[in-house]
Amino acid sequence: MAIKRNYILGFMAATLVWSSTLLADVTDTFDVTITIENSCDLTTPATDMAFGTVQLLNTNYTATSTVSVTCTSALAYDLALDAGENQGATTRRMTDGTNFVSYRLYNDAGHTTLWGDDTAFGSVNADTGTGVEKIFSVYGRVETGDNATTPPAGAYSDTVTVTVTF
Repeated sequence: MAIKRNYILGFMAATLVWSSTLLADVTDTFDVTITIENSCDLTTPATDMAFGTVQLLNTNYTATSTVSVTCTSALAYDLALDAGENQGATTRRMTDGTNFVSYRLYNDAGHTTLWGDDTAFGSVNADTGTGVEKIFSVYGRVETGDNATTPPAGAYSDTVTVTVTF
């Protein structure tokens, strides 16, 4: 019985040694790569700016909108707002199709720095990408000084285009 057990143990040991030489590992490698180009995107749709329902234009009315941009890290970019579809000589204007309400867009809550496209109605908003979405507030104001009279009642609107240049 002891011989049979030793024979079996010996056979098992020999099989393990023999099988380990047959099951040798063979390895190889491969590279994993990606190339990231400088890029910017207007990532979340801009929110509409609504001044609400008002009666007379005898006081300043304010409203805000947001614009969201994502750019690759360390990339300088400019965020521009065009003059809108109904611009006047010195202001953007909302229209009801015939009449106008002038308004201005700023990049600060104090309404001191006009936001435009460097050719009309103010400067671009220059920034540097961080690789994550950045949300910019657009501060709008209907100013009494721009609207000498209150136009007829109605719904007034304009469309402003946002452009990111990098």
